[in-house]
Parts: sequence; C-alpha cells; structure tokens
Amino acid sequence: MATTARQHQPPEPSPAGRPPGALPDPPRGAASTPVADQRSRALAAWDAFRDIAVAIDPDAPSRLPGWTGRDVVVHLASWPEEPLLARLVDEARGTRSAAERPLDTDAANAALTAAHADATHADLLAALDDGRARLDAAYAAAADEGIGLAPTGSQVGPVPLLTQLGAIAYELAVHAADLVPCGAPPAPAELADAGLLALADTAGALAARHGLTARAALVVPSGGWSFTAAKDGWSIAPAHGSAPKTTPQNAPAAAGTAPNGPGPRYPAVRAASPAVLLDASAGRRAVPTLLLKRELKLDNIAGLLALAPLLDHVPGIPGGPALKIAVTWLGGVGRAVARLQG
Repeated sequence: MATTARQHQPPEPSPAGRPPGALPDPPRGAASTPVADQRSRALAAWDAFRDIAVAIDPDAPSRLPGWTGRDVVVHLASWPEEPLLARLVDEARGTRSAAERPLDTDAANAALTAAHADATHADLLAALDDGRARLDAAYAAAADEGIGLAPTGSQVGPVPLLTQLGAIAYELAVHAADLVPCGAPPAPAELADAGLLALADTAGALAARHGLTARAALVVPSGGWSFTAAKDGWSIAPAHGSAPKTTPQNAPAAAGTAPNGPGPRYPAVRAASPAVLLDASAGRRAVPTLLLKRELKLDNIAGLLALAPLLDHVPGIPGGPALKIAVTWLGGVGRAVARLQG
C-alpha cells in the first residue's frame, strides 16, 4: 500500500479540548487521559460483550431473577426510543438540559424489555452494533468539540461526559457474568479490567465531588486500579496484584502500600479475581460471605469505612447496597474480620 508524507499537525488538545499552552484543568480521573486511549478501551470492552452476546440463548434464564438473556442484552443495547448516548452528548454540548430528577431505572428497564420482548438474536446484535457506533461517535464529539469534561446528568449526579462513557464498561462487565447461565463464556480480561477501572474512576469522582480526601485501590491478582481524590479533582493509576507491604525509600508507592517505606496500608479491597470484585460491588454476591471465604480481603478497614459517607450522599451509587451491607457488618465485627485476614 502506498503512503504519502503527512502535513504538520498542531498539538493535540487535552481531552476537554483545552488549547495547547493553557493552564491545566484539575485532574478528572480517566477523563483526563488521552481520548484515543479511552476510546480504544471502551470499544474493546463493547466488542468483547458483543462476542459474548453472540454465544447466548436469548430465551434462557440469566443470573438475574426474572430476566432472560434477551432482557439483559436489551437493557444494554441501543434502541430508537432510548438514545442515551445522543442525550449525553447533547447535554455536554449545552443544547439539552439534564433531567431534573434521577431516572426510575426499574420502570425504565421494565418498559424497555417489554417493548423488545420479541427481539430476535439478530435484532439484539444489530442493536449492539448501533450502540457501538453511537459510543464511537460520542468519543469523536468529545475529542473534536472539546466537550469531554463538560458535565452531564447521571444517576449519581453531574459527571463529565467522558466519565459517563467510560462507566459503560462497568455495566457491560457485570452483565457479562449475568449471561453465563445463557451459554456465555466468561468475560475476557480486557472487559473485566475496563469494568474495574470504571468502578475506581467513579468512586474517585464521587469522593472528589463531596470534598473527601481519599485514596483507595481495587486489587486483583492481575493488577487492578486505584484512585486518589481531593476537593479539586481525582486521579487513577494501575494497582499491583502482588504489592509488598513496604516500598523502598523514594520509590513510587505500589497500590495498597504506604508511600516511601513502612507504615499502614492505604485502603484497598483485594479480591481473588476480577469477577469476585465486580460481583461484590454490584450486589451479586454477599460481601460478608466473600470475606469469610477469604475471596475478598480488606486493607485498612478504618480507611474504607471513612468512605461510607458517600453512600449517604448518593444512595443510588452502583454497588451501594452491597457496600452498605459491608459497612454495617464490619462496623460490628471489624476486629474479627481483621483476625480472619491476618
């Protein structure tokens, strides 16, 4: 294939479209990383979920009580009457106002699944393809129009457009496991990792918005993600599944360890696998049982409990019920848990 020399291109703007040379924006987690990287990760997660959807029996019961495989895919796909991604882009552009009150998700899901109860397998895959195209277009708008960090409405309050787009991977990863009883294979590593990143990123966003100075990590054997939040923003970083308890002087701190030498670990949730951590966060498996079986372990319990105010501010946070159970349970038997994990 012949190639030609490319003309000089101006420096790429920031994810928010900030002109080169301008003062930097406060960190906004994953949304502050190059849009091309975010897009690549998001589309890979979407493609992985579509491959999973190809393998299912749409009529088989899913892991969710009362939901078939068809219902799960309908809930995630793109349909003409529910153009979520188009709405988010319009909100970021300022051409549409966010809803005044959070969506009643149970009612919306019931209406959507009922409307597409007769969708064929081919219909489901076509709707997923449409969703992918809309997701790609949303990332293009974020990069080309400089609206990546513009606020959009969500179930947990206003968050940047790019944060919302990245959070879709969490839903895909959790629902991929819901489809296993329908014949789906386990979620591949890129989908599970994108889901964990979205979970850490959203937690950091919420902590920053509520003025919490917090640091925590979601750690699995293959790695994971951590967030650091303050009142003016938040950042994310890869975690390390086999982090030591101490770090050499002046070396970068590994996730779950105190920086620059011995000391208490900063808060971390360690899981036997990404699936365990995703299930725990989504309320699919009981947190106390996972702790007792040592499939889930906690570093710095007091630090984790300090994040509990988020649940009071944002009762609709994904995984909130599971976290609230964990907080309540640990509040009474924290010492016993520490002994079990020692």
